[in-house]
Amino acid sequence: MLGAHLSGAEVSAHTMWRAGVLLLPLGGVEIVKSGLVMRADLLLVQLYCIVAGGVVAFAIWNNALRHWPASQVLLFNNLIPLSTMSWAHFWLKEPVTPTFWLAMILIVAGVVLSQTNWQKILAATALPPE
Repeated sequence: MLGAHLSGAEVSAHTMWRAGVLLLPLGGVEIVKSGLVMRADLLLVQLYCIVAGGVVAFAIWNNALRHWPASQVLLFNNLIPLSTMSWAHFWLKEPVTPTFWLAMILIVAGVVLSQTNWQKILAATALPPE
């Protein structure tokens, strides 16, 4: 297993450059077909997507896998809509709807319920035998 000998940052770096090499031919075809537009706002969005959405998120993911089982780490993917909506609201002035908040309450409740150690809670609240 690659993660047993490398840090989360190293695993992320290897994964990212390999993915880039594999996608390079497809990117080349797209550039030839549609052209390449160079604008500062597009470059900043691309940089943000690469760094925050790729490198940082993947490094956190790999580091979390060292400390928790994959089933627990995977549950935190359910919180991605919250961070996405937060960025869209503050940077793009997108409105946050009541439906979104209801969905987030249900998602957070599901994550909390699944992360809770119910056996420990039930054992602590059980009445001693008489």
